[in-house]
Amino acid sequence: MKKPTKALSFIVATLLFVGCYDQFEEINTDPNNPTQVPTSYLLSNAERELVEEILGLDASSGHTGWAIQYVQYWSNTLYTQTTRYQDVEEDWSDFYNGGLADLEEIIRLNSNPETQVEASQYGSNNNQIAVAEILQVWGFQNVTDIWGDIPFTEALKASENFSPAYDPQELVYDGLIAQLNDALSKVEEEGRSPEGDLIFSGDMTKWKIFANSLKLRIGMRLSEVNPTKAENIVSEAVSGGVIGSIDENVYFPYLQSAPNFNPWFHEAYVEGGSFNLAMTNTAIDKLKTYNDPRLYVYAAPSVDGGEYTGIPYGVESGVASAYDNAEVSFHTDEVYYSPGRIMTYSEVLLLQAEAAERNWISGDPATLYEDGIRASMEEWNVPDTLDVDAYLQQEMVAYDPGAYREKIGNQLWFALYMQPLETWAQWRRLDYPDLQPAPDAFRDRDIPRRRGYPNSESDLNMENYNAAVERQGPDEMSTRMWWDVE
Repeated sequence: MKKPTKALSFIVATLLFVGCYDQFEEINTDPNNPTQVPTSYLLSNAERELVEEILGLDASSGHTGWAIQYVQYWSNTLYTQTTRYQDVEEDWSDFYNGGLADLEEIIRLNSNPETQVEASQYGSNNNQIAVAEILQVWGFQNVTDIWGDIPFTEALKASENFSPAYDPQELVYDGLIAQLNDALSKVEEEGRSPEGDLIFSGDMTKWKIFANSLKLRIGMRLSEVNPTKAENIVSEAVSGGVIGSIDENVYFPYLQSAPNFNPWFHEAYVEGGSFNLAMTNTAIDKLKTYNDPRLYVYAAPSVDGGEYTGIPYGVESGVASAYDNAEVSFHTDEVYYSPGRIMTYSEVLLLQAEAAERNWISGDPATLYEDGIRASMEEWNVPDTLDVDAYLQQEMVAYDPGAYREKIGNQLWFALYMQPLETWAQWRRLDYPDLQPAPDAFRDRDIPRRRGYPNSESDLNMENYNAAVERQGPDEMSTRMWWDVE
């Protein structure tokens, strides 16, 4: 009788211990510090960080800070190293450790059977994965268009792989298309919307349109290097439904307060007016030469004299700093208060004009071209009192099938204002507008075609770094993208 009594006592003690332990765990679980970050928070943070990296002036990396100077929209009034192409290397850690990593975690949590039920309280699993994949495509396309060959298939593995191999840019682009197609197949327009979406508030129909518009942009990027593949991608994108009106523009809704403030507004006004990026003479002169009414929306007249005057581009710091800020044009409130432009109807129309000229899609190239210009004017609130019809009738603006690269390239440069990374990519693809290198360029460098890999890569990921350089070309600013055909 003793053995059963001991066994019963052990069972009772065990049950008491388990009950106490469960209560102990419940008491010691802080509901304000969950072990799993809500995917809604990850999505908001990823969108915000990618917008900062791609469109805004991020203090830690400043991608747009240099890109907006490479395309000769703006120049620093004091320090001109960037406009003279002095710094080769550029860090990519904020992309890989920031927004792209958050999106990868969203995909993981919604794909893993152990976590997808909990994740689904923030939207259907498929819709969350679709949105994360679409945003990753936007992010990775910008990353590869800055550096060329990049870690892609082995990226975002955290401690599983601290030394990822680099994928050739051609394969990265193939992967972007495959990921977009996967995202489109997962979109549930009637499914539960993902929470935390600052761009579309969970509207999956709009995400689908954005995905097809991205596919159009990606397809056109391949126009010079692989026209056959480009045609297939572009025609598929357009038939799937791309941005079809200004109401469908993809904007990030900047606010006048942290954390979603417009970084240009914050730098110019909140930081005490210490903003040192003015309009360049290149930008002002081109707008004047074209009699472009966007001049009055993009640029503010100088404080002294009330003239539209750009600061000389690409000159020594001593030359630039000799100009008083009151002598040159800075930017209008229309620019400082504008939303983050991720993709617009005007860009989509101009890309379709080029595709139609190449006979890849149906439509009249001249009509699409003119509609693209009109859309840009409307997007930037050009006053009705300014005659857009007269602008379109000028010889230098009027569409010419024999010079479509020049015409469309010039108008993309005007329309993509405040999207400088995309402007830089379109300039490299089409070689228009005709931008001249900085007159005081460091070591006589030409306008950069890429940025150099982070210094840390040659130290910590040497084998894969060397393989990429051997395949792609020297780790220099003059080395071209795979799609940037001479």
